[in-house]
Order: sequence, then C-alpha cells, then structure tokens
Amino acid sequence: MTTKFIYLQFPAALFACGAAYGETNFYLQDTTTLKSIRLSEVEVSRRVNPLKIAPGKLTYQVTKGSAGSSGSALELLRRMPGVTILSNGTISLNGQAGIQLLVDGKTNFMNGENLINFLASMPASSLDVVELITQPDATLDANGEARFINLKQAIRKANGLSVSVATNAEQGKYSRTYQNIAVAANTPKWTTSHTYSYGEGTELIDVNSTRYISRGTEMGSNALRLDMDAIRKRKYHNHYYNGTLDYTPNDNVKIGGYVLINNHERTKQEAVRSQFFYSASQLDSSIATANILKHTFKNFSTGAHVTLQLGTGSKWENYVDRQQFRQAETQDQVLDKFGTDGSAITSQQLRGETGGKVTITTIQSKYLLDIRPNVAASFGGKLTQVDMHTRSFFQQAADKHWQVRPELSNAFGHKEQLKALFMQMRYNPSDAFQIDLGLRFEDAAFKSTTAHKPDTAFTVQRSYSNFFPNLTLTYALDAAQKLSVNYHRRVNRPNFKDLSPFVEVNDPYLYERGNPALKPEFANNMELTWLFKNSYSLQLRYSQRQNAISKSYNLDEHGRTIVMPMNLKHASAVGLRFNAANISPLKKWNIQLNGNLMYSSFEWLAGNDMQQNRRLVPSLQVQHTISLPFKLSLDLNGFWNGATAEGQATIASLWSMNTGVRKTFLQDKLTLYIYGNDLFRTNRPQITFSSDAMEGRYRELYDSRSVGINLSYRLHRGKKDNLKSERGNDRLEEGNRINY
Repeated sequence: MTTKFIYLQFPAALFACGAAYGETNFYLQDTTTLKSIRLSEVEVSRRVNPLKIAPGKLTYQVTKGSAGSSGSALELLRRMPGVTILSNGTISLNGQAGIQLLVDGKTNFMNGENLINFLASMPASSLDVVELITQPDATLDANGEARFINLKQAIRKANGLSVSVATNAEQGKYSRTYQNIAVAANTPKWTTSHTYSYGEGTELIDVNSTRYISRGTEMGSNALRLDMDAIRKRKYHNHYYNGTLDYTPNDNVKIGGYVLINNHERTKQEAVRSQFFYSASQLDSSIATANILKHTFKNFSTGAHVTLQLGTGSKWENYVDRQQFRQAETQDQVLDKFGTDGSAITSQQLRGETGGKVTITTIQSKYLLDIRPNVAASFGGKLTQVDMHTRSFFQQAADKHWQVRPELSNAFGHKEQLKALFMQMRYNPSDAFQIDLGLRFEDAAFKSTTAHKPDTAFTVQRSYSNFFPNLTLTYALDAAQKLSVNYHRRVNRPNFKDLSPFVEVNDPYLYERGNPALKPEFANNMELTWLFKNSYSLQLRYSQRQNAISKSYNLDEHGRTIVMPMNLKHASAVGLRFNAANISPLKKWNIQLNGNLMYSSFEWLAGNDMQQNRRLVPSLQVQHTISLPFKLSLDLNGFWNGATAEGQATIASLWSMNTGVRKTFLQDKLTLYIYGNDLFRTNRPQITFSSDAMEGRYRELYDSRSVGINLSYRLHRGKKDNLKSERGNDRLEEGNRINY
C-alpha cells in the first residue's frame, strides 16, 4: 500500500504544476489498475487574506479584497479595521480622532464636511492599497498626531485600455446620488489615467443643546438655562477630476505630472428655536432664528515628479506641487425675539460674506540607497511655503438701515515657511533583529496679521526649530511571532481655521471662532507591539502631549457662548489595543476584530484652579464577511465607542451597524452591491461640556440611516492587467491644516 501511495504522489505533483501554469487535459495513470483516466478540467484555488498587520502599520490590498469592488473610498474606509467615521466628518483610528489623510503619500488638506465629500467622490476601485499607520517615520511630515490613513491609487502597468464606470443611489430621509468614470491607457512608455465623478444630494441634521450659564460664582438655581433646537437642511453638489500622465523613456527614468480639481457647493437652510429659562419652570423669552448659508469650495492642484534609478539599490525622487484653494460663504440671518405671552419684542437681520484663498507650494527631494544587503537608508529635504488671505464682512439692520458689525468684520493674512531635513535608516544585524532609526529637523516660521480696522491691526510672529526622532526595534521570537518597541516625537500645528479670528454666527448667543494666539502642541509617543503571523497584534501605547489643542467653551462680556480652540496645560493617554485580521469560525466566514481600552487625561487652567477630565474609554469594531453560493457575499459591520474625554468635553458612547450584499456577474466584471448604513440610527454624537462659567450638553442627529445600491463595471482590453503594489511617486505634501 505504501508503494502504491508513492506511485500516485509523483503524477499528482506533475498535474498540480501543470495546472498552476494554466495547462489542462493531463493524463494520469492509475498504477493499481493500469487504466488511463482523463481529467478535462481542474480548478486550483486558495484563500487570499487582503489584510496584513505589521508593527505600526496595517495594510489592506484593495485589489485582493471584495470591499473595494464597488462603492466609494468613503464606504471602503468604513470597513477598515479600527476606522470609525461619524456623520459630522470626524474620522477616528483605533478609537482616537486627529488622523492625517494621505493620498499617494501626499497629505490631504480637508476635514469635516469637505473631507467626507472628497472621499465620497473617489471610487474605491481606483485604489490599490490602504495603509493605516500609527508609527510614521522621518520621511513623513512631523505635523499630526501620529495616525495616518494613506490611500494608494492603482498604477496599471500592462499595455491596453482600462475603463471603470459606477453609479450609486442612496436614500435616507432624502436622496443622494453619485456617478463615476475612470479611464486608464498604457503604452510601453506612456501611462495616463483620468477619473471624473459627480455627486449631489440633501442631508438633514437635527441639533439640540442645553446650556446653563452662571450669573454668580456657582451653578445652580441662579444659572440661566438656554435651550436650543435647530433643523439644518443641506443641499450639495460636487465635481471631482483627477488626471495623471507618466512617461518612462527607459528603465532608469520616470517623469510625470497630475492635475486635481475638486469643486463643491452646498446651501444650508437652518431654523433655530432658542428658549431662555431663569428658573426650571418659568419661560423668560424665546428667539426664532432663520439662517441661509451658501458655501463654495474650489481646489485646483497640480504637480510634477522625476524619479531616477541611478544604479542597483539607488534611487533619487524629486517632486514639486502647488495647491490652491478658494472658499466663499454668504450668510443671511433673520431673528425675532418673543416674550412669554408670544408677542414680538425685537426683530433683527444679519448679512455676512466671508472668503479667501490659500496657496501651498512644496518642493521635495529624496534619495534612497541600499548601502549594504542589510542596511538601507533614505534622506532628503523639503521646502513648504504657505500664503493665506481671507476676509469677512458683516452688516446688521437697525431701523431699516444697515450698519457694519466691526467685531465680526476683519481681514486675516497668514504666511508660513517650513524647511525640513530628514534621514531614515534600516539595519538588520541578523535575520531575527531589525533596527529602524530616523531623525527629522524642521525649521518653521509663521506670521499672522489680523485687522478689524486699519488702526486695530495686530501681528503674531512665531518661529521654532526642532528635532523629531523615531526609533523602532523589532525582534522575531520565532517564525510566527515578532516583538516591537517604538518611540517617536511629533508636533501638531493648528490648522488655519483654528488660527483665523473669523466668527461663525449660529444665533445671537452662540458664536464659534478661531484663536490667533494658539501655540503648536508637541507629543511624545511610545508603543510596544506583539505580532503573531502578521494577522494578530496586541499593542500597549502611551502618549504625552504638551499644549494640547482642544475646543473650549467660554462667555464673552455680552453673555454669548464662544466656542474656540485653546491650548490645554497637559494631556496624556495610555491604552491597550488588539487587532485580528483573519478569524475564520467556518471556511466561508471571515471576521476582523479591533478592540481598544484607552485611559485619557486632560488638564487645563480655569482662573486660578486646575480642571481635569479623565476617563477610561473602551471601543470595539467587528466586521463579518460571509461567502455565499452563486458568487454572493454578505457584509455585517458594527462599532461601539464608550464615553470619551476630549478636553473640556465628554462624548457619550455611541454605536452603529452597517450591512451589505454583493453579487458579481459577467466573469466578475459587473458588481452589484446593496447596502444599509446605520441600521438603527444610533450614530448620533452627544457631547457634555463644563467650564468655569458654563456647562451643558449638545446632541446631533444626522440622516445617517440609509439604504443604497451601487452598480459598477470594469473592462480591460489588452494584455493581462498587472497592478503595481508599491507606488513609485509617493509625493509628500503640506496642506492638511487648511480648513478655513
């Protein structure tokens, strides 16, 4: 019997080799009966896990997973382990906000509503890899809180024409639609790609807040209570275009450029009802406010890159980018104040216009060198120049005559120059041990000028020079396990909206504005990671921040609530994180799990007293993918975040569940995806806050529960497609802080 088994092994091995090279119709001989058997067709398949975990980085290969076969980049990110996206545009990674979004290594400037619209316009099928980074090296800008999401777009190397079209319709309280077309054409030396998308729809936001304003030294019966209810309806439409052209005359030279255009317009109609109570039961007065806010945002970016392969293991990369952003807003506000008997007391009208332009120019040069088989290095420099000019002008009607509101009208200018030198090295003294060491030097100079009138202008100038080191030690305990320890220092410079003194008027008693006196915050981070089979990780993390930037809630001399960013005295966090990329209870069932337990602490000075906000924050994210017959797959994803401390505010716990069914046709070229988001409408942020003069709570309810359908088709004519997983032109860019 043993002899017969050995005889069968050899032809079976030959057959497997032939099947791997696409050969069929093999003849195998049964040596026990000497009878020929013909196998007409054999399918050899294996399960590919698109998710890979490394110390400080989680990589999802979009082209190998089903999540990227349909929908937008926004829907793709919703399915990434540890990524949470709230309806207000806040993106968190591993339970913590403050992420930096990169596209091909280039920092994206947008956040909030603009960021959500940008991601919703980008097709997921245009991406190759998504990287979730918590341990950035010296080649990345030191700005940020060490949480990066890098979207790498696919580069098609095979000759031929590729076309991808998609359409998406979503229905919540109101409808939203999105269409996209992407075309890529390749020749032996030329590569070009063009992506265009258009989206439009309507969003609804229900806002409710209660504020207790102290009229003495303590809260209590003397506190004035102000209740506010607002209904915000926003209509939007968005155009997005991204075009690239690359020329490769030989194997050693690559030249290319890109153009990115993103135009977004939205109109917000808001009805606000504010009620004042001097006691728990007695209504003093009420205000009805109507707002119409028209917002226009335009982005035109262009850049070029040159990459030279100077020899084996030696490459020189050079990039230049110029980004320009224009934004304009017009606001019309009408308010009526009523007494307790419902009679009108006063009526006011406010008009405002704000607008401005930001231009960012970046030049970077980076040299990569394999010094020895076990030593590699990259070093270079970067120059960034920022020029920002914005203005605001408000008028208020009094006795049918318009008068300027000087405290709301101003001009703001900001210039910034950032020079950086960086060096990153990797050394493998043995097969089991690896050392990554980097150092970045940044010299930054800032100048901000604010003017309400020519004789009231004031200027703030700052400059600093700092070193930002990073060190990672990785040791392979055996073939399946790795142990890693990391330290890195970061700086979080305030974005331009936080610096700008512009005022956003919600109603006469709620203003939001920037703070030109903000200082940059510096952070020291340490992480200890245990990794198992590149699919499971356990991480212990500590972060300490000086001059942490956070929103504050204060009263001005007129009793108005002023929401503005401020520097806290101290902030720190220590936590434990667990990642599982591939749990399979059954053959067709895959589970991705991300869990966090974080203890956060904030301290700030209020008067002469030190205030604190500390909290232990658990969070959990679970994603299920089940393969069904007839090329069907079922997705079921959910997350839960415990109550979170954030400066003076505490964000209540929230959770959400999403699901979807995917079906492919025509040899997987056509994909139909039907989905439901926030099935129980539980993704509703609720915030409580407290300061020395005020405390309260704030709740937002978005039109987040929706059902949608996505239909996409991909066609390639020419040779078999080959996607390059590592992009050669990872341009780096300053710009994430632009949000004015």
